[in-house]
Amino acid sequence: MTASENMGTQASANPVNERVRGKVVLVSGGLGAFGMVTARRFLLEGAHVVLADIAPNSRQDVGEVFAGLPAPLVTKLDVTDPASWLSAIEVTVREFGRLDVLVNNAGVVTQVPQAFDEIEIDEWRRVFAINVEGVMLGTQAALRYMKSNGGGAIVNLGSISAYVGTKDNCTYAISKGAVKIMSKAAALSAARFGYNVRVNTVHPGYVWTQLIAEKSTREHGSAEAAKKLFASMNPSNRLVEPEDVAAAIVYLASDDAKMINGADLVVDGGRLIQ
Repeated sequence: MTASENMGTQASANPVNERVRGKVVLVSGGLGAFGMVTARRFLLEGAHVVLADIAPNSRQDVGEVFAGLPAPLVTKLDVTDPASWLSAIEVTVREFGRLDVLVNNAGVVTQVPQAFDEIEIDEWRRVFAINVEGVMLGTQAALRYMKSNGGGAIVNLGSISAYVGTKDNCTYAISKGAVKIMSKAAALSAARFGYNVRVNTVHPGYVWTQLIAEKSTREHGSAEAAKKLFASMNPSNRLVEPEDVAAAIVYLASDDAKMINGADLVVDGGRLIQ
């Protein structure tokens, strides 16, 4: 069965909700931790998903992750290449007939912690090429398609570091600050030019992912000790899970958020209000 033939298939016997039923979603960085969790939530809520990634054959567990759900389509995407964005959208439209939602999820962090005055220009350019230019190119490509095809929604991934900075991951924080204001600029431009496309940003706090779990467990001796420390960073004393971020992304992509545009949705357990 082709992806287009599968469009009428039920997403799950027990969907979380049906706010995005029938919508077609493209997720950049789709084979990463956030990308997979986000895709699963969209599928559970009835959407059709394309996972776009620089290394489309890098994971062998896609079938396992999405067991019981319609299989997402996987395609190649280099977010720094305008032609690659065009190709990914063409693949999406060819398979599913349209594109309703773009999630700009692809991103990188600074490879080695460093003080601001130690930032090397090559590292700065590497991070900005993916985190800023990649988001810009994706947003542009989606807007060009959506404005002539009924509109849509774009959700960009920011970070709470866009609000508070960081002592040794400055390039990443600055890049996410750029995404924050870029999303507002794109949202206002699209609205004023009558595109019927909303652009919003989700800003995760410190999220308990597999990568964080492994690193923190090594540093703090046990997973329980690491979890306790991470939870204590939030006033709620609870961990932020990837599923919490995915739920926020799906909400902003849904028609329930039809009057939310140019907004910043922070998912951090209240850490910024401390």
